[in-house]
Formats: sequence, C-alpha cells, structure tokens
Amino acid sequence: MTPRDLLAVSPEFLAKAILHRRENIVQALPPQIAKRQDERQIAANLAKDSRAKRDDLLSKVSSLKKERNEAQASANNIILELKKLSNENSKNKFTKLNQIGNNEEDQNNLEVIENIQSEIEDHKGWASDNVDSKDISDGLEKMRRTANKLLETGKKAHIAMMELSKENNRMQSIWLENESHRRRCESRYTKLIRCKKESDSAVEFWSSKLNGGDFSEMLTDSVRVSQGGPSSRSLMKQNSAKQSSRGKK
Repeated sequence: MTPRDLLAVSPEFLAKAILHRRENIVQALPPQIAKRQDERQIAANLAKDSRAKRDDLLSKVSSLKKERNEAQASANNIILELKKLSNENSKNKFTKLNQIGNNEEDQNNLEVIENIQSEIEDHKGWASDNVDSKDISDGLEKMRRTANKLLETGKKAHIAMMELSKENNRMQSIWLENESHRRRCESRYTKLIRCKKESDSAVEFWSSKLNGGDFSEMLTDSVRVSQGGPSSRSLMKQNSAKQSSRGKK
C-alpha cells in the first residue's frame, strides 16, 4: 500500500490489520523457538565438548614439553660435570662432548640429541684409554648411563608431544568450527525471542487501542503526513541519528 492508501484507511481498520498480523506471528513463533532452542543446545554441547578436549590435549602437550625440557636440562648438567671430571683426571681433554642448546630449535631437534648420545658413546672409549682410576672410570660410566637415560626420556616426551600437538591443532579447528556454529544458533534464537517479545508487546498495545477506541495519536500522525510532514518512523530515524551524532562528539 502507498502512503496515500494508508491515509485513506480508518485507524480502527489499520489497528485490526496490525493486530491480526502480530497475533499470527505470536502463534507461529513458539515452534520455531523450540526448534532453535534444540539446535542452540546441541551446538553449545558440541562447542563445550570440543573445547574441553582441546584444553585437555593442550595441557598434556604442556606437560610433555616440561618433561622434555627438564630431562634435557638434567642431562646437560651431567654432561658438564662429566666433561669437567674427565678433563681433571686426564692429561688429554675430551672436547667433543656438547650440550643441547637452550633455544627451541635445538630442544626440538632429535638429530642434535642423537649426536650428543653418539658423543657420549665416544667418551666411553676415550675414558677407557685416558682415565687410570677405576673408581673415577666407574663414576664416569654411571654418569654416562644417567645422561643417556635422561636424553631418551626427553626424546620420548618430545615425540609424544609432537603427536599430541598435531591432534591438538586438529581439535582446535573443530572447536573453532563448533563455536562459530554455536554463535550462529545463539543469534538465530535471540532474534526469535526478541521478535516474540516485540510481537507480544504489539498485541497488548493494539488490543488496548481497539478496546479503548483511542486513536488520537494515529490521527495526529495521519494529519502530519497528509500535510507533507514526516511519518512517525521517519521521526524516529531522525531522532536516532541526532542521538548518535551527539554521542560521537
């Protein structure tokens, strides 16, 4: 209908038409809300479950990383002491024995660890030729075994950590997808609830207008529009724009 057509309609007829439309909306919304509520709950459960799994994997990855770093740090301390004792009890220094660096690249590099284990094995042969004291030789052997055991522990923790990291990245993607779906479901549900609330208010408002027979406000708006003035909706938009403009200042 054009604005001129609307002005030709009686306020009572227009009120009845609006009321009828709003009542139909109110009747149609509950099944839709119930459906969206079910979707919303399912989506929320999926997002919650995937987030819990992601957090659990992340916790395990952090624990394994800590285990690896502590094992490597302990192995480094033994290697330092091993090198020191070897050089103090022999005329020939053993310079080949290295440590794992503190940077993430060295800590993540299994080849670095395997090279150090090879150097520890080389030290065993060197010690048998260059260390005369049996007690010191036995002590060095014990330190080598302990260092190797720690390095193996660090390697196993690192390999397990890398496997869990891949799974954690996969679970992170699943959670992001589920969370996005949950937000969409929440938005659709919220819009329906808002529409139901607005429609209930409209039914109450137009019912009271029809029961009271007071259409003075509508007639005022009608006269203003018929005289070329803005509609009530236009006035609302203008007021909203003015308030927004004031808020920016």
